[in-house]
Amino acid sequence: MSTSGITDWGVTAGDLITEAMSEIGALNAGEVPEQSEYQVGIFRFNTMLKTWAGKANLFREASGTIVIAAGTGAGTLPQGIRDTNSVRHVVSPTYERPLAQWNRAQYYSIPNRATVGNPSAYYLSNTIDAPQIHIWPVPAVDVTLHLDYSRGVEIVTDPTETLDIPQEWYEAALYGLASRIANTFGATRIDPGAVSFVTQRAETLYQQLLDRDRPDSYFFEPYD
Repeated sequence: MSTSGITDWGVTAGDLITEAMSEIGALNAGEVPEQSEYQVGIFRFNTMLKTWAGKANLFREASGTIVIAAGTGAGTLPQGIRDTNSVRHVVSPTYERPLAQWNRAQYYSIPNRATVGNPSAYYLSNTIDAPQIHIWPVPAVDVTLHLDYSRGVEIVTDPTETLDIPQEWYEAALYGLASRIANTFGATRIDPGAVSFVTQRAETLYQQLLDRDRPDSYFFEPYD
C-alpha cells in the first residue's frame, strides 16, 4: 500500500481544542465544543503560546533592520520582540560591524551616554509595549542596524486558524492545552488520575521539543 505522499498537516486550533477536551473527558467521541468552550480554549492557547515564547525557539527566529536617527541613539523595535541574537551596524553593503550587548546596569553606568561616535554596543529595553534599543556611542549620522531576533508568537483569534508553531509541536500543544483546561472543565475533580497523566505527558513533550529546538547547539542540551 502506498503512502499519502502528503507531509503538510492542516490542523486548526479548533481541532486541537476538541481533542484536548476529549483527552480530559470533557467531550465524548464525535462531539464538538460549544462556542463558549472554544473561547476558553483559545484564551488558554494564547496564554500558553505567550509563556512558551519565554524560551528561545528556532521557529521564531527572524531578522530585520532599523534606522537610528542621528543624535538620538535609540529606536523602537517591532512589538513582540523580547530578545536579540545579534545586532550589527551596517557600515557598507559588504561589511556589518557587530555590536556588543550590554545589560541595563552596564548601559546606565556609562558616565556620558550622549557621547557621539561610532556605535559599539547596544542595550535592549523590554517595555510592556514595543521594546526600545539604545546604542552607544550616539551616532552623528543616521545608521542602519541589522538585527537577528526572536519574533513574537502570533495569537489565535478563531478556531479555524492554525497555530503559529511547527507541526512537530502539535502534540505538545494538545496536551499542554488539555492540562490547562482540565480544572476549568471539572476533570481535576472527576478523574484526577487522568489529569495527572495528561500533565506529565504535556511536560515531557514540551521539554523534548524545547531541547530539540534550542538555537545555541547542534547537539541540543537540556535547559536547566
